[in-house]
Amino acid sequence: MKSLLGDLWGPAWFVLIALGLAAGSVPLIGLGVLVLAAGGVARLGARLALDQVRYTRIAPETRAFVGETLSMRLRLVNAKWLPLPWVELRDALPEAMPPSDVETHPSGMPGVVLFTRAASMRGREAIEWPVTMTAPTRGFFRVGPARLKSSDLFGLFERDVTVRDDAHLVVYPRTYDLGEIGMPSARPFGERAGGQRLFEDPVRVVGVRDYIAGDPLKRVDWNATARVGRLQSRLYEPSRSQAVVIALNITTMEHTWQGFDPVVLERGVVVAASIARAAFEDHASIGLVANGSFPDADRPIRIGAGRRPDQLVRVLEALAMVAPFTTSLLSEELERPGSALPAGATIVVVAALMAPELATTLRRLRSQGYGVQVVKTSAWEWGEEAAGLPIVEVEPAMRALETQAQDEAMLAAARGERR
Repeated sequence: MKSLLGDLWGPAWFVLIALGLAAGSVPLIGLGVLVLAAGGVARLGARLALDQVRYTRIAPETRAFVGETLSMRLRLVNAKWLPLPWVELRDALPEAMPPSDVETHPSGMPGVVLFTRAASMRGREAIEWPVTMTAPTRGFFRVGPARLKSSDLFGLFERDVTVRDDAHLVVYPRTYDLGEIGMPSARPFGERAGGQRLFEDPVRVVGVRDYIAGDPLKRVDWNATARVGRLQSRLYEPSRSQAVVIALNITTMEHTWQGFDPVVLERGVVVAASIARAAFEDHASIGLVANGSFPDADRPIRIGAGRRPDQLVRVLEALAMVAPFTTSLLSEELERPGSALPAGATIVVVAALMAPELATTLRRLRSQGYGVQVVKTSAWEWGEEAAGLPIVEVEPAMRALETQAQDEAMLAAARGERR
C-alpha cells in the first residue's frame, strides 16, 4: 500500500494543482503544493536513508578444519547524525556452514541461506550480531553479497543497496596419520629409483669448475669466466631433500555421464591432504597436481613443489577447493609443459580409477627417473593396465575412518539436540 502511495505521489500533486488552476480554487492549489512538498521531503529522506550506512563482517579467522567453528561479527553502522527509521539487512551465508546461534531463512538460491535482520537506528549508532558457523565439510565458501533496504519516515519511498564486499571461508579437509589410512610407515612414498640419491641444489653455490660440454648455459658463471679467461661452470651443493608431488585424480566414474561418487571423491581429497601433511612434516618439498580447476577461474589446480613455510597451507587450501568436475585427464596434467615436476621427485598418485593413459604416463615418468607411488582409494578392480605399478590400497582403512567420523557426527548432533 505504501509503495502504491509512493507511485501515485507524482501524478497526485500535478492533478491537484491542475484542477485548482482550472477551477480557480486556492485551497486545491495549496493542497497540491502541500502534497508536492511532503512527497519531495519524503523522497529526499529515502535517498539519504542509507547514506553513510556501512555494513562490514569482522572475522578473526576465515580458515578452519572440518569439525571446527568460525566466528564472525556482522556490524551495521549508521555514521550520520540523522536517525534511521528502519533498515533491513539480508546477508547471504553458505548453507553448508549453518550458523548455530542465529536463525536463517531459505534464499531460493542453491547452497545459500539468508541472515535477515530489521532494526531502527539512532544517529551515530552501531549494531552487531555475533554469528558462529560450524564447518561439517571441507570446501571454499562465499559469504555475501549483502543487501540493505530502508525508506523515508512515512515508508512512501524505499531505497536498497547491495554491499559487494564478499568474504570467503576455506575449510581444510581432514588429515590423518599415514598409518591410520593404511599406508606403510616405513617408506610411505615407495622406493625411489637409486635409493637416497643426491641432487644438486641450485640455490646453494659452493664454487666453480671448468666448463664441461653439455653444461646448460644457465650454469655458466660469467664473472668467473671473465676473471680466468675460460668458461667456468658453477658447482652446487648436493642435497638429499626429497620432493613429493601429490597427483589427485578427481575422476571417480569411468564415464562422465555417470556423474561422480561423493564418498570416493572426499576420500581421495582426505588421503591427498594426509600425504601432503606427512611429507611436509618429514621436511620434504611438496607440490600438488589435480585434473580440476580453482573456483571461478579457468586455472588448473597445480602448485609447484616447495618448502615455503606456508606451502602446506597452500596445498590444503587447493584441496579444499576441489570440485567434482574435471577439466582434463590427470595424465595430461602430468605431461603438460610447465607442470614443474622437480628432477628426482616422487609422484604420489591418489586415484580411484586407473585409466590406461594414466598408467602409460606413470611408466614413462618412472623411466625418466621419477619415483612413482599409486594410492588406490576405491574397492573397484583395476585391470592389466595397472600391472607393474607400485600400489597401496587404503580403501578398507579409509572406510573404517569414515564410519567412525559419521558416528561421531551423529553423537555430536544428538548432544546438541538434548541441549
